[in-house]
Parts: sequence; C-alpha cells; structure tokens
Amino acid sequence: MKRRIITLFLVMATLFTFFSAGASAAERDSITVNGHASAEVSPDMATLYGGLEKRAATAAQAREELARDMAAFKRVLLLQMIPDQDIRTIHYSLQPEFIYEKNKRRLTGYVARAEYSVKIKDLEKLSPVIDRSVDCNLLISRVEFGLNNRSLFENRLLDEAVSNARSKAAVVARAGGRTLGYLIRADLGTVTGATRSLNRNMMMAKMADGAAMESAPTELDPGVINVEANVSLEFALE
Repeated sequence: MKRRIITLFLVMATLFTFFSAGASAAERDSITVNGHASAEVSPDMATLYGGLEKRAATAAQAREELARDMAAFKRVLLLQMIPDQDIRTIHYSLQPEFIYEKNKRRLTGYVARAEYSVKIKDLEKLSPVIDRSVDCNLLISRVEFGLNNRSLFENRLLDEAVSNARSKAAVVARAGGRTLGYLIRADLGTVTGATRSLNRNMMMAKMADGAAMESAPTELDPGVINVEANVSLEFALE
C-alpha cells in the first residue's frame, strides 16, 4: 500500500513538472504589450442636471405649486425643440419638514422636489434652455458636456490603441529575431474622459457674470474633452 502511494506521488510530480515546463515554454513564446491612444475632441452635446423645489403649509399645496413649475419647465424645453425622450425625471419626493424645539418635533410644512436630467444634442440651444429654465425656478446642479456619437469615437480610439500595441509588439519581436504571430488574448480596458462637467459653483459664477451685464445670456465654454484608451494584448511569437 505504501509503495502504491509513493508511485502515485511520483507520477503526479512528473505530470506537474511536464505541465510547468509547457507553461514556461508558452510564456517564452508570447509577448504582452500595452497600447495607448489619446485625443482632444470638442463636445457637441450637453446634459443638464437640475431640480425644482416648493415648500408649503400643506402637502397638497406643495404638490400643486411644484406641478405648476414642472409644467412650465416642460413647456420651456418643448419650445426649444427638446424631444420627450431626452427629458428624464430622475427623482420626485413630497415630504414633511420638522424642527426640534425643547426635544420635541414640530411640523413646519411640506416640501416637494423634482430632479431632472435633460439631454441637449444641439449646443446652440444650451444657453436659452438655461436662461428660460431659471425663470421657471429650476436650480441647476451641473452641466455635463459630451459627444452625440460617443460609441463611434470610442471604437476609433480603441482601434488606434490596438494598432499602437501591435506596432510595439512587432518591434520587440524583430529585436529578438522572431516574427509576430496570432493574437492570444486582448484586454480592451475602458475609454476614459469622454465627458466634461461644470458644477454648481462654476454655473453660479457664469450666471452671475451674465446678470452683471444687463441680463446677458448665459454663455458656457465647452472647451475640449481629453479622451484616452488603453489596451493590453498578448501575441504569439513565431
């Protein structure tokens, strides 16, 4: 029995050595490289985030006053030819408000809130949407600039990153007297930096500048978006 166990152990050890050697050989016959691509692109769309808020003595009154502002905000967007599918209510609430006096809770009224995200696919409409929405009591939290055809741009950048990785691998293969073989593995990673945001403080500064110039329209500078793509590829060596 003891001899059989020893024999089995030797067989397993031999197999382990064989497969380890095979793995090491496979590692020597492949190369892993990283590829990178980056670009600066001008945004062609924006997403506006903001909310409406109303306080009243009763829940019914708070709801009704908020509903009026919501309807006015919707009219502003429709007049700017913003389609329904680009207008999204991301939060709605109607809650009581309390204060504490001498360790006792006292009801002071009710607050109704609605929060929106609005896609504006034509940047020429951004300024009038902001100015007219503020007239409807909209509080803007941020504006996020982006790309209408983001996926197409990301695919192009990934293609450039893959080409960059392949070129690096070919140089290393030639330096070792080898040629580049088939692709074994690809980790495409992610594309980063495809949006640019202006937060509430930046928005308030822009709008304050406009107010100081006799109600001039709000002008935001989209700037450029720095987009990067990184990939990791493993090639066989021949």
